[in-house]
Amino acid sequence: MNFKQRLRLFLIGFIPGCIILFFIVNKTGCTSPNELKMLELQHQYLQLGEKAKCQLKCLVMIDKGFKVNIRNFQVNYDLSDVHKKPYGTYYLQAKDTKDARYEFVAEDRDTITFVNDLKLLGSEAANCPCDTIH
Repeated sequence: MNFKQRLRLFLIGFIPGCIILFFIVNKTGCTSPNELKMLELQHQYLQLGEKAKCQLKCLVMIDKGFKVNIRNFQVNYDLSDVHKKPYGTYYLQAKDTKDARYEFVAEDRDTITFVNDLKLLGSEAANCPCDTIH
């Protein structure tokens, strides 16, 4: 068996294999664990603590706008405690740090995303009197 015959047999198996693989991967796609967790947090019911509600008033934002803005964040797993009992906590930071006005920790409570506190960045932090609320 010479090289041309081997190459022909190789291509007979390789080309259909690539076509089948293309259709399988095209349907499912690839997502990172960060993207999966962000999708989960976005689609759950959002519950805000009293301090978070006060800080949103300082930012002149309503809870629906806050929920829409979650898509501009990503999970920082270095600062998160995903194995915390009873609920894992995820530290969310803005993807684009230039436009970041706040960072926050979200608890993943099965079907609820609970936010108790926001870390205000820049000038918003100095003008907000919400530090007395616990």
